[in-house]
Amino acid sequence: MKLIIIDGGPASGKNTLGVLLLEMFNKFGAKAVLLDLDTYVEELNPKWIWENEQQKNMDQLKARENFAKDIKKYLQDDFTVIVIGERFLTISDLSVFLRKLEIVCQVFLYHLAIPLSLRKQRLHDRGPHSLIDLEKDQKDRDGVKVWPGHIYGNINLPKEDAENLFKLIQNEKGLIDINKMS
Repeated sequence: MKLIIIDGGPASGKNTLGVLLLEMFNKFGAKAVLLDLDTYVEELNPKWIWENEQQKNMDQLKARENFAKDIKKYLQDDFTVIVIGERFLTISDLSVFLRKLEIVCQVFLYHLAIPLSLRKQRLHDRGPHSLIDLEKDQKDRDGVKVWPGHIYGNINLPKEDAENLFKLIQNEKGLIDINKMS
């Protein structure tokens, strides 16, 4: 059982790399699945527009609960689970998330480090989204002094970045020692 978490801000390449990694695991005969927190939010609110903050918080909490439940189910069924969409800026973020899963497995965490200018270009290319604040996200990420997991600069072509991440996983780079987490 492997849980592979890909963290990165908007337009950092999480979806693209997640899909390519899934294809690589499947190509080598591993049972694998890609789960994106955003799809769980969209099941509750496809437009991402809420009438009030309370409803937004309730929907996002329910989405996170369903997300964690499915991750746990797939891990118990011996899948390699690739997870995107949740923010893991600190070891505390990761610890809280893993406690929700109530399962012990190998956990790999990769932070996608990509220049803000490239993220802006990618977002522009796919069409702007009113809820995405790249500047704020970048400021939050720049404020992190110690990152859990492995920082990966995904600035290559997507296939090359996916191959590089796959090799990192095989070499257990980015493996989190969950015994050292408080």
